[in-house]
Amino acid sequence: MLKKNILITGGAGFIGSEVVRQMVSNYPDYTIINLDALTYAGNLENLTSVENATNYIFEKADITDAAAVNSIFEKHAITDVIHLAAESHVDRSITNPLDFVYTNVIGTVILLEAAKKYWKGNYDKHLFYHVSTDEVYGSLGASDPAFTETHRYEPNSPYSASKAASDHLVRAYHHTYGLPVLTTNCSN
Repeated sequence: MLKKNILITGGAGFIGSEVVRQMVSNYPDYTIINLDALTYAGNLENLTSVENATNYIFEKADITDAAAVNSIFEKHAITDVIHLAAESHVDRSITNPLDFVYTNVIGTVILLEAAKKYWKGNYDKHLFYHVSTDEVYGSLGASDPAFTETHRYEPNSPYSASKAASDHLVRAYHHTYGLPVLTTNCSN
C-alpha cells in the first residue's frame, strides 16, 4: 500500500487549518504536510491542537516559489495535494490584482508542474484536489438560488477571474497530461 504524504496548501488559513486538523486527527497513518507562506491570512495559532502530532509537518513557503515547491515534493515524497492556498479577498483584488494572478494562477501552475514531475505519469494512486470558489460563476442577488457546477463562468472581479483561470488550468492539466484532478467550488 502506498503511504500517503498529503500536501495541503494554505493550511494555516481559516478553512485550511480546519482541513489540516481534520486530516491529522482522522488519518493518523497519513503524513500531512502543511505548506503556507503565513501572509495576512495564515496563522499557526489555528493549528496548536496538532502542531506536535507525529503525522504533521509544517513547511513555510510560497506556492509561487517553484524551487521551494519542488523541494517540498521531493523531501516529503508528496502523493496527493489539497490545494487551498489563494488570495481571496475581493477588495484587495481590486487594488492589487497582480498579487492574485501570481498566487492563484502562477502558484497553481507551479503546483501542477511539481505534481506532474514527481508523479511521473504514474497517476493511479495520486490526486490533485483543487478548491475554488463559487464566485467564478458571477454574483448572486439576495434572493437568487446558489450556484452549481453547471453554471457558466462569469467572474466579476480580479479575484474570481484568477480563480477561474486556475480552474481552467487544473482542467487543462487533466486533459493534456492525464493528471488526476478534482475541483470543488466553495462559497466564501
